[in-house]
Amino acid sequence: MFRKISSAVTSVAGSLTGSPARQLPPNHHDPARAESYVELAKELQASGVPVSFDDCAACDHPCPPTEGSEGAGAGTIVEAGTIWEGKTYEQYVMDKYGDLGELPAGFDTDWESELAGSAKFGNGRVVVISTGKSDWERDHTDEVDGFAHKLEKYISKAAVKEEKGGKGAKDKGAKDKGGKQEVDFSKRPPVSSYVLPATLPPPSTDVTQATAAHSAGMGSLFSSSLISQSDDPEDQTVLVFPDWKVCLEVENSQSGAKGLWEGVLEPKLGRAGRLLAEEGGTERRRSWVLPYRAVILLCSHKRRDKRCSIAAPLLRSALVTVLSKHSINVDHTGSSLVALDGPALEEVAGGEAEREVEVGKRIAAIEGVHGGEGGEVGIFNINHLGGHRYAGVMLILFPSGAYLSYGRVTPQEIPRVVEETVLRGQIVPGLLRSAGSVQGNGKSLLNW
Repeated sequence: MFRKISSAVTSVAGSLTGSPARQLPPNHHDPARAESYVELAKELQASGVPVSFDDCAACDHPCPPTEGSEGAGAGTIVEAGTIWEGKTYEQYVMDKYGDLGELPAGFDTDWESELAGSAKFGNGRVVVISTGKSDWERDHTDEVDGFAHKLEKYISKAAVKEEKGGKGAKDKGAKDKGGKQEVDFSKRPPVSSYVLPATLPPPSTDVTQATAAHSAGMGSLFSSSLISQSDDPEDQTVLVFPDWKVCLEVENSQSGAKGLWEGVLEPKLGRAGRLLAEEGGTERRRSWVLPYRAVILLCSHKRRDKRCSIAAPLLRSALVTVLSKHSINVDHTGSSLVALDGPALEEVAGGEAEREVEVGKRIAAIEGVHGGEGGEVGIFNINHLGGHRYAGVMLILFPSGAYLSYGRVTPQEIPRVVEETVLRGQIVPGLLRSAGSVQGNGKSLLNW
């Protein structure tokens, strides 16, 4: 059963040391706030999370060079002088990208409560369904003509059946009706509570090495602005993460929901999914590896909170401007998902391990997959993902399997999202709500 993301924040932020709460200015680049971000970066780094220390440029107390660092350690005084070309962040952005705009005056963003740990993201697959819309009913699965309604209905029945059988995931999730879970955020929560383990092994790895998180089978279901690229106009297009694949010709019916679950989403399946022959050969659904180096999902759900519908187009515009400066194309509609190379994954022959290796090869061939400039990013609007008090909010997903939930994102912060996260594979600590599949060598979430 898919579990929707929900915000779980109620109290104001405390100091980093657990002393009485202090108020930090509502500005990412205020020295006091930047210092708090550097402290968070140290916590994340100690847990093996690839994180940016660029906030040292705005902090009044950048770290001194450490023994053996030769003055080049992350966040040292030496490095701080070279971040943003030695300029203030605001001047750097204006000189390089021009005026990226800003959220309107009076835009109500929560700058007081602790952002880190404010998003509850279930382990398991993330499914993004095409609707061609940017707003939905308050609960998007209440739209009975939509595929999200049918898929949730099918998975709910499957979860009940497994529960009665005494096996499988028993947490069927819960409808998010706007209630808030009481959580004490007077202190920053431990990193382990909001940086979750990998859902699937790295690309090319035999799925028999799947993690416990993957076996649990829980995840998130979204409707999106993606336009269906299926040949049949009644069929849907579905993106599946961390598998990093697109499913075309998904029938908008209970039968289509059953086929998608059994051929793609069942927890025991790897990225390659089930062979066509194993499905009886009658399914017209076909899957390919996504061509994108990253996918960015922007909450635009006006019926849940108008702040998200205001922020999303402003963030999208800034993303296009900044990405284009780095020779990165943007797909807003899904048009790049037509006529993809190679046979469909359902038709790739071989054993399970061989088929996973083939998927890994296709992922490794994506332009820009390991960082740098070039390639393409998919940007789509999605329904409520929780935490609209922190608007703008977004999810960023990568072929490595990593995902990030960011909040308090403004147009001015988009250069950091692009330069530090998309190009370098490092987390911007002041934007982080939660993350998954990011703990590895501690250097970049773009490698595996």
